[in-house]
Amino acid sequence: MRAGLPGASRAPGVFLLVVTIVEKTGFCGPAADDDRRRFYRGQSMAGMFQAGDYLTLEPVPIAAIRPGDVVIYAGQDQEGEPEDVVHRVVARAPGGLVARGDNNPGVDNVLVTADNLLGRVTYAERGGIIHPVRGGRWGLLRARLFHAWAYGRLYGWRVARFLGRWPYRALRRSGLVPHFWQPAITRIVLTPTDGPAVVKYVSRGRTVARWWPATGRFLCRRPYDLVIRRPRRAA
Repeated sequence: MRAGLPGASRAPGVFLLVVTIVEKTGFCGPAADDDRRRFYRGQSMAGMFQAGDYLTLEPVPIAAIRPGDVVIYAGQDQEGEPEDVVHRVVARAPGGLVARGDNNPGVDNVLVTADNLLGRVTYAERGGIIHPVRGGRWGLLRARLFHAWAYGRLYGWRVARFLGRWPYRALRRSGLVPHFWQPAITRIVLTPTDGPAVVKYVSRGRTVARWWPATGRFLCRRPYDLVIRRPRRAA
C-alpha cells in the first residue's frame, strides 16, 4: 500500500483494500511539502492519532530511543511492498527495539533497528492545532493503560457473563420475575401440511420463543425465558 495525499479521491475498490490492510497496522506516508512530516492512516494507534494527522518526524540515532517513544520505521505491508510504519517502542531486545501499535494485540514481527529507523514522532497536527507526542515512561504508561482497558473491554464482558450464569439460573427457577414483569406475549399455533406443528410466542412483533410439541423441543430468548415456562409435552 502506498501513501497518498490527504483528500485525494480513491476508487471504491482501493478504499476497501486500504481498510482491510490497516486494521492492525498504522501506516504513514510522506507529506507533500516536507520530508520530515508524515500523515497517519490506520487503526493501530487510534486514540493517539487519527487518520489524516500530520506527524513531525525527528531523525535521531537508535540509542536515543526510549521505550514509550513513538517511532516511524521502514516496514512492509501485507503484500510485501515498502511502507513506513508508526508504532510505539515497548521494550529493548538483542539486535533492536520491540514496537507495538497501541491497539494491536501483539508486538511487531520485526525489530526496529538502526537500518530501518526513520525517526521519532515528536508532534502531531490535527485541524491546525499541534500537539506534542509524549514518549518515554509516560508514553509507555499510557500504552499499558490503553492495553489494559482494551483487554478489559474484550474479556470483561465474557467474565461477567460467565459469572452471571448462576444468579440468572437461580432467578429463573425462583419464578419471581412474572410477578413484576408481564410482557404482552401472543401464542400462535402453526400446523403446516408437510411438517410437525410449531408454537410461536410473539412479543412486540418479534418471535421470542418456539416450541415443537411433537418432539418437546423448546427455544426461548433471554430474558423472556424468565416469564415463559417450557410447556409440558403431551403424553
